[in-house]
Amino acid sequence: MPQKKSTIKVPKGHKLIFRRFRKGAKPNTILDARKYGLKAWPIVVPIEQR
Repeated sequence: MPQKKSTIKVPKGHKLIFRRFRKGAKPNTILDARKYGLKAWPIVVPIEQR
């Protein structure tokens, strides 16, 4: 099965990472991507400047 291309726009100075778990909108909730039929959630984060 071919992989889908990412349609997420990544701004300059940021990068795209993938995580299986993420915090939900409600307090004290953690969402598992596999419960939603995904392998991981895409998350845009700033690149660290050293």
